[in-house]
Amino acid sequence: MSNLEMTKNDHVLAGLMFSLQAAAMQQMGKIQDPVTGDSTVNLDQAKASIDVLEMLKAKCRTDTPEDLLRALDGAVLDLQMNYMEEIKKANPEEATPAAAESTPESTGEEG
Repeated sequence: MSNLEMTKNDHVLAGLMFSLQAAAMQQMGKIQDPVTGDSTVNLDQAKASIDVLEMLKAKCRTDTPEDLLRALDGAVLDLQMNYMEEIKKANPEEATPAAAESTPESTGEEG
């Protein structure tokens, strides 16, 4: 990301993006709280942080440098993948669709 192309608002957007990204990683328990050193999981808060970043992606498509948009896209994608991983950990029974568990192939039965 070239600082020469970025306006003051672009710098603020980048700071907000990095702040929300770090918050979501902390809320998923992926990184420790820098103040307490604890790792806690609050997936509802993580989802809210990711939702704000997704909204920023949608609203910032014009007049925003391409490098910053790519960074925003990458941050959202990375967080969404980590969020899904945490959801699967929190709800392992929901990670595998019930329909797949009851198919003849998965039970060894023939239909």
